Amino acid sequence: MPAQPLAAVLLAAGSASRFGSPKQLAEIDGVTLVRRAAEAILECRAELIVVTGANAELVSGALRGLPVRLAHNPFWDLGMGESIARGFRELSRQLAPPVASLLCLVDQPMVGAPQLRRLIDRHLAEPRRIVVSDHGETVGPPCLFPAEFYAELAQLSGAKGARKVLEAHRDAVVTVALPEAALDIDLPEDHARALQALAQRA
Repeated sequence: MPAQPLAAVLLAAGSASRFGSPKQLAEIDGVTLVRRAAEAILECRAELIVVTGANAELVSGALRGLPVRLAHNPFWDLGMGESIARGFRELSRQLAPPVASLLCLVDQPMVGAPQLRRLIDRHLAEPRRIVVSDHGETVGPPCLFPAEFYAELAQLSGAKGARKVLEAHRDAVVTVALPEAALDIDLPEDHARALQALAQRA
C-alpha cells in the first residue's frame, strides 16, 4: 500500500435514466452498487469523496456508517465533467492534498479492491504518471491521477469527463490491463449480466 496519502473520487451523481431507477441503489448480494464501490475503495485505505447529485439523499443513506465525505454537485445534469470537477475541487481545498487520487464509477461491479490495487501498484512504480484502465477494446475508468493534475480536473465541465485531460497529457498516460472494468451497468440487462458474471467468478 502507498506510504503517502491516497484519495479517491467516486462519481455517484447521475440520474440513471436509461436504467429506469437510481442504479447507485441497485443491489448485488444485498449491497448497493454505491456502497460496494465505496467499500472497495476504503479497503485500499484511500480517503474517499463521493460526489452526489440526483437522488442525493438516497445515495447518502446507502453510505451511512462509512467514513466518506460527501460533495454535492447541483449541476449533475450538465454531465460527468461537472461531477469530476466538484470532487477534485474538494480535494484541492485541503491544506495538504493527497499525492494522488483514484477516479472511480459506481457502475463497474466487477471492479473491487484487488483491481484498484493494480492501479495503485503501477502508481507506486511510476508516481508521476496518469494510470488508466485498459478495458480490452477501450481505455477508461477507474483512473489514477497524481496531484499535479487536480487543477485541470477541477475545471472540467459538460459531458466529456476526464478524457480531455488524458488527451492533453498523452505522454504521461500508462495503462493497466483491467478487463473487469469493461462491464458497466447502464441498463437492467447489464445488471443481470453482472450478477451472472459475479456468480461464475465466486
